[in-house]
Amino acid sequence: MIKNIKVLVCLIFLTQFNVYSQSVLELEFVKQLNIYRKNHGLGPVKYDAEVSNIALYHSNYINECKKVGHIVIKDKLPHDEQFDLNNFKELNFEQRADLAPNKNIYSEISITANPVGKSESIESIAKGIILSFDGSPKHKEIMLAEDSPVKFIDVVGVSIIKCSKDLGESYDEYIVNVDFGFIVRDLYK
Repeated sequence: MIKNIKVLVCLIFLTQFNVYSQSVLELEFVKQLNIYRKNHGLGPVKYDAEVSNIALYHSNYINECKKVGHIVIKDKLPHDEQFDLNNFKELNFEQRADLAPNKNIYSEISITANPVGKSESIESIAKGIILSFDGSPKHKEIMLAEDSPVKFIDVVGVSIIKCSKDLGESYDEYIVNVDFGFIVRDLYK
């Protein structure tokens, strides 16, 4: 009962923001992800705003943890800490996936600290994120998941936010969450 109430509260939080509007960097990341997948003989993924809302929730949680000095365990996948903050309940991966049941979210990849030079281009930052994920065998496996059968559309939710941590004049730090799912073609609108 309490679990359902917590998930309901988080669902209300997510729906207050209508539809997540992707940033230029997030759009570029999806473009670079599709180039990466194409180079490995796979089809593209389609950006999904609802799944991006869920990714954003997790990015904000990680950012809040950093503000209070809680360090997310980098080698723990899928970075589910269950470290609740005063006004922020962390949802584990299954709870986040349940927020969009028709999207069949099956995996996520995250970078909790991705420092980049402030003078880097959007394209360069997006490519750097892909390279960071490519350097991890598990993240690479998720990015290169086989295409869904013809009756499904592969979707991706992306959240890339600037970390509240100040790295000085030369660098910014980003928190990146990418959720992968698929939907039945007839349900896609």
